[in-house]
Amino acid sequence: MKAAKLFGPRDTRVVEVDRPEPGPGELLVAVKAVAICPSDLHLWEAGHAGGTYPDHPFTQGHEFSGVVAELGPGVQGPAPGTPVAVTPLWSCGECDLCREGMSNICRNLVFPSFPQADGAMAEYMAVPAWSVEPLPAGLGFAQGALIEPLQAAVHAVSLAAIEPGATVAVVGAGIIGLSVLQVVRLRGAERVYVADPLDNNRQLADKLGATATARFATDLLESLADLSQQPRVVFECAGHPQALHQAMELCRPAGLVVIIGVPHPDVIDFDTRPSRRKQLHFVVSRRYTRETLKEAVQLVAEGRVDLKIYPVRTFPLQQAPQAMQAAMDKAGEMLRAIVTP
Repeated sequence: MKAAKLFGPRDTRVVEVDRPEPGPGELLVAVKAVAICPSDLHLWEAGHAGGTYPDHPFTQGHEFSGVVAELGPGVQGPAPGTPVAVTPLWSCGECDLCREGMSNICRNLVFPSFPQADGAMAEYMAVPAWSVEPLPAGLGFAQGALIEPLQAAVHAVSLAAIEPGATVAVVGAGIIGLSVLQVVRLRGAERVYVADPLDNNRQLADKLGATATARFATDLLESLADLSQQPRVVFECAGHPQALHQAMELCRPAGLVVIIGVPHPDVIDFDTRPSRRKQLHFVVSRRYTRETLKEAVQLVAEGRVDLKIYPVRTFPLQQAPQAMQAAMDKAGEMLRAIVTP
C-alpha cells in the first residue's frame, strides 16, 4: 500500500509499505480521509514532537475516518464495508488511571501519529476494534475525520460543569474552539463570547450562535453591560501566550480557565497578576476518554453539532506534501486540509 512518510523536517514522501494485517481484537480500516491537525504541523516543521523524535520514517495523521475492510481474529464487528470514525487514543483499559475513568491519561497510552506509533496517512490502518464507531448516515468521510477534534471539545466542556444560563467565552475559534462553542450551547450556556483574530473564524462563530465576537478576548469586555457579566468559564483554544493572558483578563473573579490549546514551543510565560488577584481556577484538558467517541458521534447523528459548516480542502494522498504546506500556510479559508488516500 501507499503511505505518506515523514523522513525529516518538512520532508514528506509518499512511498510503498507493507499493508498491515489486523491482529486479535483489531480490525483493518481502509482510510478515506485524514485531517491535518496543528500538532501534525509542529512535528512536520520541527521533525520531533515535544522533543520525541521518530526512530523511523514516520506516518502522520490522527484525525481520520474510513471503511472497515477486514476483521481480526475473534472480532465480531462492525461488518466489513461499514463507514467508521476512529478515536486515536488507544488506552490499555487496565491501569489505575483507566480504572478511575481517566483513560485520556492512561499510563500505557498509544496515540498514532505521536512517535513511535505510525498514524493514518496511508491506505490502510489496523486499529483496536473498540476504537471505531459507525458514521452517521449522510456524513462524508471528511467530516467523519473531524469527529476527533469534536471529541476534544466534548471532553474539555465536561471539565467545566456548565450550568444552564451560564456565560462562557472561547478564545481561539479554530475547529476545536468552534466545536466548544456548539457544545457549551447544548449544555445550556446562555451567552457565549468568542475571540479570534481571523475574520473568517469570527463569521463562523456568528453563524453558530455566538453572542458577540471580537479579534481579541479583552475587546469582549466592551460587549458586557457591566463586569458582573464576565464569563465564569473561559476556554483557551489558541495555544498562544497572549491568548492565555487575555483569557485570564476576561474571566470573572473566582472563575475557571480551561486550557485546551497546545503551545508551540511548549513553554508559556505569563503575567500571574490577573490570576492571583481574581483567585482564578485552571484546568488543562488532555484529549478525551474512551467514552467520548460515542457521545461525539451521537451529537452529530442527532444534528445537534454541525461539522459540515467547517471549510476544508482535500488533497489526494500523492499530494500529502502539498497538503502539509497548505495547512501550514493556512491557504484560503479552510480550517483543515484533508488528505484522501
